[in-house]
Amino acid sequence: MSRNRKVETIIRFGDPRLRVLCSEVAVFHKGLHDKIDCIARTLHQHGGGAALAAPQIALLKQIVVIDYLGEYYELINPQIVEASGSSIDYEGCLSLPGFWGQVERHQRIKVSYQDRFGEVYSVEAHDRMARCFQHEIDHLSGVLFIDRMSDEYVFNDDTKERLPVAYLRNASRP
Repeated sequence: MSRNRKVETIIRFGDPRLRVLCSEVAVFHKGLHDKIDCIARTLHQHGGGAALAAPQIALLKQIVVIDYLGEYYELINPQIVEASGSSIDYEGCLSLPGFWGQVERHQRIKVSYQDRFGEVYSVEAHDRMARCFQHEIDHLSGVLFIDRMSDEYVFNDDTKERLPVAYLRNASRP
């Protein structure tokens, strides 16, 4: 891991950078490794999350770090290449803390990605892990879980607040 121990602030819902289409990573070097390490440190420092996408720390590149269910992935330029089945479950997001909503996702997916050195790999995921991958890959296209909800409201566990999804979708667009 890098000697740079920087931890970033996770940007919050409403920040227009969460709605940007991220650019592909084309150069694989130590600077990229430092950015990946920073994303991982930020995820672990903030706790409570399964994964973090680069745009959530204002880095508009196609990078995702997942540390969930005992598995760790660094995904560069990830693409879903196969998908099947569907399931509906609750999702939340570190950029929209405390809020949860039901989202329909593919139950099984296959993802092609590059590692920090540019080597190409693929991974198959199902159920909760597939949901996690899809949620984070959506961030790279400026898509938030509220954009995929069919329910009318998101709920906040702490405040018991209920907000209309349509309002949130409109409020978060630049």
